[in-house]
Amino acid sequence: MDRLLNKVVLVTGASAGIGKAIVEELVTKGLKVVGIGRELDKLNMLVDELKGKPGKLYPLQCDMSVQSEIERAVVWIEKTLGGIDILINNAAINIDSSCVNGGIEELKKTLDVNVLGLTCITKEILKLMKVKGIDNGCIVNINDVCGWKCLLASDRPISPAYTCSKFALTALTECLRLELAQNESNVKVICVCPGLVETEMTRQWLKENPRLSLKPKDVADAVIFTLMTPETVLIKDLVITPIREII
Repeated sequence: MDRLLNKVVLVTGASAGIGKAIVEELVTKGLKVVGIGRELDKLNMLVDELKGKPGKLYPLQCDMSVQSEIERAVVWIEKTLGGIDILINNAAINIDSSCVNGGIEELKKTLDVNVLGLTCITKEILKLMKVKGIDNGCIVNINDVCGWKCLLASDRPISPAYTCSKFALTALTECLRLELAQNESNVKVICVCPGLVETEMTRQWLKENPRLSLKPKDVADAVIFTLMTPETVLIKDLVITPIREII
């Protein structure tokens, strides 16, 4: 874990599912982790669960659809911890709504969190990295295999709005990676694309439609793997699915 020694990590959507699993792995490995989410009580419960671990979790309430809250969170981070070495963009929502009958409001809510909120916090953290002279940082975007290939025809609970947001994230990731490279920045931009994962979003559906699925820890382990590469090595895109999943 020498490559992650003394690093400070920010994880969005940290109170449950994949985000919670990532926080648990990082704190267990001794890192300082800022976990943000809308439900502060869940984050505080996670703090209690992780007491006695080598690292530390700093819980922070933040609605990723509200720009002012994101900016306020980054100000708090700078004052409290100085800076961020690694940003893990995990927060996402999936509102069930169809293209034909769904409302614009459902699409807007999804894009506000999954695209605009993610873009806002990424920009703020990159500015903070520049101010603090951090040029070997990492941005990890938790995408979805549906961001690579449209899965709406498959038997999986994915809304059109969610799929659109993940396709947008694929494009945003590549654009950011290119722009940083053109600016001769060494900040890595990593895209991790899981298949079906058992989380709060899918648990009830999996009970009604039993099948193999990833556990949140599987995705967390994949994220740690991408972060452990030498500074001169970049894993651009990592796709991880349960065995036999067709994509």
